[in-house]
Amino acid sequence: MENKSSRCIDCPDKSCAVAVLNEKELEWMSGKVQRVVYEKGENLFHEGTLNGHIFYLKRGLVKLHMKVTEQKDFILKVATAPCFLGLSTIFGDRINRYSATALEPSRVCMIDVATFNHLILHNGPFAYEILADICKDDLSTYRRYVQLIHKQTPGRLAGVLLFFSKKVYKSDHYELPLDRSELAEFMGLSREIVTRTLMQFREDGLIDIDKKHISILKPMVLMDIYRAG
Repeated sequence: MENKSSRCIDCPDKSCAVAVLNEKELEWMSGKVQRVVYEKGENLFHEGTLNGHIFYLKRGLVKLHMKVTEQKDFILKVATAPCFLGLSTIFGDRINRYSATALEPSRVCMIDVATFNHLILHNGPFAYEILADICKDDLSTYRRYVQLIHKQTPGRLAGVLLFFSKKVYKSDHYELPLDRSELAEFMGLSREIVTRTLMQFREDGLIDIDKKHISILKPMVLMDIYRAG
């Protein structure tokens, strides 16, 4: 983890919410923001701990995960930049109900909750943008869990592979940021079932796999499998 400093007013990666702040507000906020670079595998925050900050992911990829048992997690979401993390604790009990871990080197701005609440209370446009972000995230979460319930294993896996291809890396060739166990946690399945389905996709000529490197050979067929469920 590496700490860096800069002024919010000079940042080229402002969120939609921060972009509506005036110069005075940006200067005031600059002294209350920590800018951190997390390496792959580092935790941004832990489940069960007090959350004193809102996290703005500027660059990178983060998994949000919750304990199911002492040995097993469930991946709630793979968060892509740019996005806020921890918004659900603004008006809640301030305890993190899940953990956040970097899947690749990630740049984050940590804004203390008191500062964040002050801006919400005193700047309507800022509050509006935060509310819009929460609503968008909620709808995305609802869609994901409906798909988990109603799709069979091939449809789930096709959706995950296409998510990383289309939404994250913008390429049919990429390094999968999740290992087999994490992929199973993300899909709500066992590691054995996920591995077997990956091998079946390879045998069917839909993908090629070299360790964690994925090449999608027939994206349209994968899309058909995803849509069929």
